[in-house]
Amino acid sequence: MTLETIISILAVSGIGGVIGSIVTHKLKEHSEKKLHLRESKERQYKDLLTNLLGFFEGWENYEIADSKKRKNQFLWEVYTSVPLYASDEVIKLCYKFIEAHNKANKKRDNSDNIYSKIVIAIRKELNSIYGQPDSKLSEKDIKVRKVD
Repeated sequence: MTLETIISILAVSGIGGVIGSIVTHKLKEHSEKKLHLRESKERQYKDLLTNLLGFFEGWENYEIADSKKRKNQFLWEVYTSVPLYASDEVIKLCYKFIEAHNKANKKRDNSDNIYSKIVIAIRKELNSIYGQPDSKLSEKDIKVRKVD
């Protein structure tokens, strides 16, 4: 082996090491961003669902005792924050849920079913952040029950 060949090999391996370090750093950074995004969305969606429970009877003795406050907080969030972080599907379902509770709505869609759809849409969105498969749960699996 000549000196030029050895220098070429060292140079290539050095550059390869630098490139490898850069790629590893970028992948780690991307993974951390995904984790932060998911954690942030989970927190936002948890607050949304907690406030949404204010519309259901039987939850008065729990952490969400003030249902009127929770209802107002849910409405406030839907009209101010949800458009910034939620998927299109979640936004539409939230509006549909509000419409189901509108006194002028003679049809009175079943808000329990809409709640189930919201939960499924949220799970679908959160799973997509990590490239996980869609949930196997169906709307029939998601129910709001109270414990007596």
